[in-house]
Amino acid sequence: MNQFDQFQQAIQIKQIEDNLFSFIPDKKYSVGNTPNGGYLSAIMHKALVSVLPHTCSFNSNIFFLDRTESSEAFLKVKVIRESRGTSMGEVELIQHDNVTCKMSGLCTDLDKISGYSDLQSPFPKIKNEAARSKFIKMDYDSIEKGFTPEFIKQLELSIFPDHVWWKRDDNNINHEARCSAYVELKGGIPDQFILSYLTDIFPPVVINKYGPLGWIPTLNMTTNIRQLPETPALFMDGIATDLNKGYFEQNVKLWDLNENLVATSSQVAKILKSNERLGIAKE
Repeated sequence: MNQFDQFQQAIQIKQIEDNLFSFIPDKKYSVGNTPNGGYLSAIMHKALVSVLPHTCSFNSNIFFLDRTESSEAFLKVKVIRESRGTSMGEVELIQHDNVTCKMSGLCTDLDKISGYSDLQSPFPKIKNEAARSKFIKMDYDSIEKGFTPEFIKQLELSIFPDHVWWKRDDNNINHEARCSAYVELKGGIPDQFILSYLTDIFPPVVINKYGPLGWIPTLNMTTNIRQLPETPALFMDGIATDLNKGYFEQNVKLWDLNENLVATSSQVAKILKSNERLGIAKE
C-alpha cells in the first residue's frame, strides 16, 4: 500500500451516533506511544466535516490538554453554527472519560469560494539556496537506532542541508531555529486531511539551534488551509520565535511546487526543564 492510501486508512473513524465517532490511533503515526498532533488534528478534522455540511476545516484551533494513547478513543462533535457559505463546530477527543484534545473549526467548500487574490506569500529564498537533490532525508537513527519517530517513516521528508542538526558535530548555537524541507506522501496529491497532518510534521525546529531537548509538548495549534495543492510534493518552512521562559512559537508555511501557498500553522510549545536543558543558570 502506498503512503497516501495508508494514511487515508489510518484516519478512518466509525460512526456510533449522529455526532459521535470512535477510532483507534494507528501506531505508525506516533512518537513512542503518543499519536502525532497533526495526525490527531486530521482525524478530528474528518469527524468535524462528517457532521457539518462543508468539506474542509479551513481554519482550526486545537488544544492538546492531555496525552492521548494508542488505544480506542471517541470523537464528540458539537455544531455551533451552520450557514450557506461556512459552518462552525467543536470536536472533543475523549479517552478513558478524559478530554485529551479539543478542536474548534470553521469549515467551507474550498472549490466553491471565489474572490480577489493578492499579497501572496512567495517561496522563501532558502528554497533556491540548494538543489532538491542536496536535501537530506530526515533520519535520526545515526544518533541511536530506532530514534527516528514512526510518523516520520510514513512519508518522504528531505531537509535543507544547513538544518540537518543530527549530522553536525559542533555546539554552535548560531544556527537558526528553523527547518525547511520537501515533503510527500507517495501515491497522491495531498487532500485537506493530509494538510492538517503535515502542518505539524516537523519535530520542534528549536532543536536545529539547540540540539535534542527531550519531549517538547505542543499545547495549542492553529491551522489555516488556504487551498488544495496541485502537486504531490510540497515545500515546507518552519521557524521558531520568541522563546520566553521555556515557551516558544513555531510557525510553518507549506507551498505546492507551483508556488501556491496551501496551508499555514502556528503553535505554542514548551521546552520542559528549559533552564537545565539549555544550560542557563536559574535566576
